[in-house]
Amino acid sequence: MRLQEIMSIVKEYFLLALIAVMVLGFIFFLGYFIVYRKLLGGKRRLSRKHLLLGGLFTGYVIMVIGVTFLNRDSSYPGGINVSFLSSYREAWYSFSVRNWQFVYLNIFMFVPFGILFPLLHTRFQKTVWTIGIAALFTLSIECVQLITGYGVFEVDDLINNLLGAIIGYGIIMGSITIRKKGIKRSFVYFSPLLLVVILSGSMFAYYYLKDFGNLSIMPNYKINMENTTITIDVQLDDHRRKVPVYKAPGYTKGSADEFVTDFFKRMNIDAMNKEVISYPDEGVYWIRDEISYNIWFRFLDGSYSYSDFSSFDEDKELKDVDEETLKENLAKFGIDVPQDSLFQKVDTGIYEWTLDKKVIENQLIDGSLTVDYYNDDTVKRLDNHLITYNKVKDVQIKSEQEAYKEILDGKFKYYPENNMIETLHIDKVEVSYYLDSKGYYQPVYAFHSTVDGREMTIFISGL
Repeated sequence: MRLQEIMSIVKEYFLLALIAVMVLGFIFFLGYFIVYRKLLGGKRRLSRKHLLLGGLFTGYVIMVIGVTFLNRDSSYPGGINVSFLSSYREAWYSFSVRNWQFVYLNIFMFVPFGILFPLLHTRFQKTVWTIGIAALFTLSIECVQLITGYGVFEVDDLINNLLGAIIGYGIIMGSITIRKKGIKRSFVYFSPLLLVVILSGSMFAYYYLKDFGNLSIMPNYKINMENTTITIDVQLDDHRRKVPVYKAPGYTKGSADEFVTDFFKRMNIDAMNKEVISYPDEGVYWIRDEISYNIWFRFLDGSYSYSDFSSFDEDKELKDVDEETLKENLAKFGIDVPQDSLFQKVDTGIYEWTLDKKVIENQLIDGSLTVDYYNDDTVKRLDNHLITYNKVKDVQIKSEQEAYKEILDGKFKYYPENNMIETLHIDKVEVSYYLDSKGYYQPVYAFHSTVDGREMTIFISGL
């Protein structure tokens, strides 16, 4: 999710909260000043400070409810996840901005609760009140999400929300304590915030200093394999061996922009006024003119998808053609199909080349290239995942037996019902490769299997 999208959501529900507070404030005005003060003769007065804090807190609660419920519909995949710290493991293994956003936004979302609630009344400055009410509030949100299906009941969300409330409570109480008792006495209140900053900084520093990235195929939690019937057709080796690690031709936003500009120039398309929508891991490039064009470019490995939207014109139809004509057309895009690529027709006018981990000296070529050919003798769509990786170095990987042991322990990524598998049959095992979060093509073991009657490949990290 881009920062602009987050700010758009915040703005939308800030306006909703503002309108709701104004309406509720008017109702409160009628009830307090007209009914309570005038008609009933009530003497109790409310200070402007308490009215302001009450309005802020009410608006904040409305914003939280809006973000957690109104931002979704009933088609949102509900469910329950009681696996402790699974969201942290998912964010770590994928190391995507999107997953880390979910973790930290769930923390930051409850920081205002911890700040505002103690200011409503001195009674709420006691830890048990603020943290207790925060726990009940976030538990209520998770329970309603579970019941309505407008979200997932997650233990991690409870923990993160509560941590945010503790941080907010520490900030406000630490600030109050500094004025009254000095910095030393306030340290205990600021310690939750300092701890989160130190742990986060250490974790990110460790990630950027280590040789390779993380693999998204790693499991967020273990699968219960106690009652699983396991059969295997292959003899597993118990010796470790050395295999290469490769690196994808990764791109920065700047180099990706240059690639896309050159791509359009080859097509004689003016790219000066191209529209760029940048995400952390990819960019979307638009040319909006009489004919619109689009490129979706992935920074990590340089793969991309291209669309010429004139394909939607009434007179345009997919057309069959021979391989050589296709290659001539692809040359205009600067694409040279590697030798030994397997060519096949997918459907009328739709063709694909695939190459399975072909090693040429210190390079490995892997992936697929799909093209759509039309009756005006042009390629109007292509999806290029045919990547050339460069060798980095040889590394020792675990044995097949060690990788198989991880399967027996349930340490692989799969989401069975009730977290249990009845039958697992392994047909074949081989060393394959998987792109990590830093753009390295890491060796993994691919166990070609049948799980509960369904064919799938189980990947286990080789490192």
